[in-house]
Formats: sequence, structure tokens, C-alpha cells
Amino acid sequence: MTKYNKYLLSIIGLIGVVVAGLLFLTVTSSYFNTKEINLLTSGCTEAGGASTLEIHNNLTSEYSFECKK
Repeated sequence: MTKYNKYLLSIIGLIGVVVAGLLFLTVTSSYFNTKEINLLTSGCTEAGGASTLEIHNNLTSEYSFECKK
């Protein structure tokens, strides 16, 4: 294996680690936002309110939430 190939494999490995890290962060952010949305809506309903939910990004589940009584 030449020096160039080792350098190229290192770059590809680094890019793979960065992509995997970004994917992990996106998935965990989406998971916890979904859990939080479920808690907010159920809490609002139990308090006798009406919830308004607007999801801004389906991939990460970024949202705006309002509970009106």
C-alpha cells in the first residue's frame, strides 16, 4: 500500500466518523423532541387545555408548542 493510499483511507475514515456522529446527533435529537412533544400535549390535555403544535422540521422534529386554556 502506498503512502497516498494510507492518506486517502485516513481521510475516508475521518469522513465516515463525522457522518456517523452527525447521524447519531440527528436521531437522538429527533427522539427526545418527539418524547417532549408527547409529554407536552398529554400534560396540556390533562390540564384541560387545547394544544397547538407546529413542526418546523420533520427530520429533527423541531417544533413550536402552545397550550391554551
